[in-house]
Amino acid sequence: MTKSYLLFKCGATSRTPLVVFSADHVDEAREAPTWLKRKHPDMAGLHLEPGEFFEIIEKEVCDPKEWEAAVAAIAAPTLAD
Repeated sequence: MTKSYLLFKCGATSRTPLVVFSADHVDEAREAPTWLKRKHPDMAGLHLEPGEFFEIIEKEVCDPKEWEAAVAAIAAPTLAD
C-alpha cells in the first residue's frame, strides 16, 4: 500500500522539510534521498554537510499539525526563487 512520507534534512540546530513523496513501503522510502540526488542533482538541500542527516517520517505516524506545517514550509517560496 502506497504511503506518504516527508523528507527532512537535520543538523545540530536545524530540521528542514525538503519534499513530500510516496512509497510502497519503508525500504523504498529509505531509498528516496539517493533517488532524488540522482534525478535532481541541483537540489541543494540533498547535499549533506558533516553532522547532517536525513529523517523520513511517514504521514500516519506524524502529528497532523507538524505534517501541515512542513508541507506549508515546502510550498512557501524562498528568497532565491
